Amino acid sequence: MKLKQFSAFSMLLGISFIISSCAVNQQAEKRLIGKWSPVTVENLAVAPDQPPATQIVKVDTSTEEGTRKEVNLTLPATLDSKGLKIERYLENEKRSSVVFSITNNQRLVEKQTPGKTVSGTWKLKKNGKKLALKENETGRKITVDIVSLTDSTTVFVEKLPIGDIRIKYSKVK
Repeated sequence: MKLKQFSAFSMLLGISFIISSCAVNQQAEKRLIGKWSPVTVENLAVAPDQPPATQIVKVDTSTEEGTRKEVNLTLPATLDSKGLKIERYLENEKRSSVVFSITNNQRLVEKQTPGKTVSGTWKLKKNGKKLALKENETGRKITVDIVSLTDSTTVFVEKLPIGDIRIKYSKVK
């Protein structure tokens, strides 16, 4: 008798847990559906209060009369290839809108970047705290952290091999 009560109680507890976790994802899905345009894009690898990098270059200012003189000039530092890649990526993200939709029970995403449109599928994980994306063309999988999600704004953190970025979007009416 006690075994039946225990199994019935555990089954009821399991079902209520499943229903409550699905409800969180459904609320997040309803908020996520629509067209989003970027407001701010930040490189998380660089501290915002850090001064811009500089480099000191020795310049030979010799004159025709034979006076030899060297001067140290402080110039803005040039970016390495990794820095150039992330800067280019940030500029593209600033001009890229994203559309999330559900059609025929399939979750679709479309990102309009300058000169190209990328489409794929999406899925919420971890009670609406992570967004799993899969590109249709390449099959590449991307997981994005959802920092905040409201009816009008959302903030994503994307972890890339070249550095982490934070993107704040606003919903387009």
